[in-house]
Amino acid sequence: MLVLLGTAVCAAHNVSGTITCEGQGVAGVAVSDGYEVVLTDNNGFYAFTSNKLNGYVFYTLPGGYEPQLADGFNPQFWSLLDSHDTSVEEVHDFELRRVDNDRHIVIFGADTHLARRNSDRAYFKKGFIASLNDEVAQAGSTPIYSVLLGDLTWDVFWTQCNYNLSDFMVDMKHYNYPMALWPVIGNHDHDPSIPAGDNTDFDASAAWRDIVCPNYYSFNLGKVHYVVLDDILYLNIAYDDEDYSEGVAGSRNYRGFITTEQMQWLRKDLALVDYSTPVVVCLHIPAWSINQNFTYSSRLDNTYTLCSLLNKYEQAHIVSGHTHGNYTVQPVAYPNVTEHNINAVCGSLWQSAVVTGHHTCQDGSPAGYMRWTITGDNLQWAFKPIHEGESQMRLYDMNTVRDYYRSNATVRAMLEAYPSRVDYANIDDNLVMLNVYSYSPDWRVSICEGDSLLECKRVCTEDPFHTLAYDVPRYAISGYYSTYYTTNMSTHLFSAKAATATKPITVRVVDSFGNVYLRSISRPHKYNLNMESDEQALTRGDINRDGEVNIADVNAIINYVLSDGHTSCAPILADSNADDEVNVADINLIIHLIINSSTQ
Repeated sequence: MLVLLGTAVCAAHNVSGTITCEGQGVAGVAVSDGYEVVLTDNNGFYAFTSNKLNGYVFYTLPGGYEPQLADGFNPQFWSLLDSHDTSVEEVHDFELRRVDNDRHIVIFGADTHLARRNSDRAYFKKGFIASLNDEVAQAGSTPIYSVLLGDLTWDVFWTQCNYNLSDFMVDMKHYNYPMALWPVIGNHDHDPSIPAGDNTDFDASAAWRDIVCPNYYSFNLGKVHYVVLDDILYLNIAYDDEDYSEGVAGSRNYRGFITTEQMQWLRKDLALVDYSTPVVVCLHIPAWSINQNFTYSSRLDNTYTLCSLLNKYEQAHIVSGHTHGNYTVQPVAYPNVTEHNINAVCGSLWQSAVVTGHHTCQDGSPAGYMRWTITGDNLQWAFKPIHEGESQMRLYDMNTVRDYYRSNATVRAMLEAYPSRVDYANIDDNLVMLNVYSYSPDWRVSICEGDSLLECKRVCTEDPFHTLAYDVPRYAISGYYSTYYTTNMSTHLFSAKAATATKPITVRVVDSFGNVYLRSISRPHKYNLNMESDEQALTRGDINRDGEVNIADVNAIINYVLSDGHTSCAPILADSNADDEVNVADINLIIHLIINSSTQ
């Protein structure tokens, strides 16, 4: 009778299966269809009754495990259902492999926009894929994973260029994508052939669910809980006065919104996560916007609902893409929540690469991604340019920028055609400007002219480099440029007024984790596409800037301390531990650096 009762209970469910590792069931694994959430029993068995609306079943990867990978990169944490008929019972089994990933690395990239046009796939392979291979080599034995934050493809070109989500997945296999990829759906990953109607959003995301993976799900790596959400409510409204290309039924418009079904699932998902666990939510459209006054506003219709859920956790992060720029939001109302908006792998939709070979985003930051290093519940991150090493900033001598804007005929014609653009021909003498690519409000930025510390302020204006990399050459070729790709206002620029036009400029940036970045330029400093080659990256502790950290630097800082700052030395270099004081602690740090260098 007990056997028959057990059989009857199983038969009451239409989706069931087991999750195993090395032949043994894994207990306590969450399994879901996007609505229901159940846990596996001690034998790794799960069963539930699904409405089968989403057409899939997935499990939430537990920490200390990895999923099986298809084609070397595609995590097999989900399965399409065999039938949408709720009377059909079906079995879906999954297999895990055990791994110690308490320490792991996650690469967060966004907006690849592959479309089989303008050599985008060749640039992608040579740039991003090559960078990922370098990351794998540098990681060594540390497990490394990746998340792409939406717009893997470009919807309007699904038909025009015959490149869609299936082609993207085939390319990743062909390029030997070197790590597990957890994808996020973007607005350009929706099927544009679906006309506006009651089910447009659901139907337009069907290709994603069938080809790529569920459009919302979760997974654990080590001690961190990651959640992927679909925050695009696709509308695709057609307007009478507009013509649409083949394969496109409407304007491809949308709202930033997390559906009620997802929010209900998210509450069930988070109910299984302890408040001490770090939570990282992955979106395409940012939850928050930043304006020219560096204040924040909600970008999604239900940003506050999402952040209220996340704020219960000791540390919660949102990572997003969509804007093709970098910014960080730390909303005052939600002190435990930080959003990291990450710029685009494709830069300015590959356009600056086409015209000048420089992959640059519209906020002036290089095309790149974020590298997160996680140890237990400690999360650290850093921006990684794809083509510029580990550079975190770019310096401008605005005197040379001004001269270019005044004398270049193409720039003058461009500004006449586009009068709303910033005209640097009219700025004051001896300004210097700094673009700190992934600046966060808790970072510290200092600028010195020679040995004098300058007053430095954050400004929101156009980055001059992107103007060179895209706007000017495109206007020179065509007599116009697409405002879709043009230079945007950047919120991570800093300005200072120097006393002279010739003294060198030294800058120091200290990030959230105490990492110190130092660069300097001689003046006048060129304003051209190769201007960064004339910047000098300085080594922490190299007080006299001779390229070495040695006893001469110890003597230099001792003299600086004894003279109460009156000997020749940039104070941001003398303050080698970046605590805004120059004292014996800085001397000890340099001695420590010398000793460590001699023993390596």
